[in-house]
This record gives sequence, C-alpha cells and structure tokens, in this order.
Amino acid sequence: MEDMIGCRQQLEALRSRAKSQIDALEILEMALLREAQYLRRYDQSRILCDLQDRVTQELRKMRQMEESASYSFNKAMLITGSVNFALFSLIAAAGGNEKHPLGIGLEHASSNFSRTAPFGTIVVAVGPKGIPDDVQVISLSQCAREQKKAESEIAVAMQDSGYRLVEPEGFLRTLDDLREQVLKGSVSLPLLNFGLVFH
Repeated sequence: MEDMIGCRQQLEALRSRAKSQIDALEILEMALLREAQYLRRYDQSRILCDLQDRVTQELRKMRQMEESASYSFNKAMLITGSVNFALFSLIAAAGGNEKHPLGIGLEHASSNFSRTAPFGTIVVAVGPKGIPDDVQVISLSQCAREQKKAESEIAVAMQDSGYRLVEPEGFLRTLDDLREQVLKGSVSLPLLNFGLVFH
C-alpha cells in the first residue's frame, strides 16, 4: 500500500513538474513570438530606410541630369539663334533688302530664342505593387521631351496605368512616418493601399 501511495506522490510530482515546464514553454513561446515580430518590424523598417536612401540618390542624380539638360538646351538655342541672326542679317545686308538687315536677322532668330522645353519636374511614382517594391523616381520633363508631349499628358497616362505620382519631398517625409508605423506594428509591408498615408 505504501508503494502505491509513493507511486501516486511521484506521479503527482511529475505531473506538477510537467505542468510547470509546459507553463514555462508557453511563456518562452510568447517571448519568441514577440521577438520575431520585433525582428520582422525592424527588417521592414530597414527596407524603408534603404528605399529612402535609394530615392534620395536617384533624385539627386536626376536633378543634376535635368540641370545639365536645361543648360545644354539653352546653350544650343542661344548658339543657333545667334548664328541665324548673324547669317540672315548678313544675307539681308548683301541683298540690299528694303528692311533693315538686323530686323530680318532678328525675325529668323526669334524662333530659336523663344523655343522652350520642360525641365526639372521630377516625381516619385508608386505603382500597383505598392511600397517598397514598385517605387520609381521619374522625370516627367524628360519623358515629355522624349515623347514630345506635355508633362500633364505624361502624368495622366501614368495615373491611368495605376501609378500614384507623389512630390519627392512629401514621399520622403511619408517614408519617415511609415517607418515609425512599421516599428509600432500599425502597418506592414508591402503597403498596397498607400493612398491613405500620403500627406
């Protein structure tokens, strides 16, 4: 009989230890889940930092390209206009035209001096796949020059294709806000419904 009582006590002690180990494992599991969530949030925050760095670098490079293109365009227009002015003024002077030679030269050169092209309009385009996977820095001005269209036409076509066009500085501020929200756990990447987060 004493053996039975001893066995029961040992079983009860084993059951009690097993229960305390199960409780400890549950606590450990919860701690590991919290840590995994933190690491996932931290990784997503890091992805947004990397995206912000990439966009900043692309913006800097694109702005330099736009400044260079604008300078080259204006220089070419000035040279072409000056050459046309001088050439047609000389032709008019040699031809004995009734109009003043400088006036004729100016008439032919004025189209070059008044020629314009768009420069410097740069946007961040967020596509249907959202943030961070579908973000591009785009010069609407360059697209307009290449396609010989207005910047507004390019913008409408992109928006019709599912892109949201955002002013670059606003986009970078939004990434700061998103990083905080990701770390708090209130949003998660990828962010497809990004229309709500832009200021």
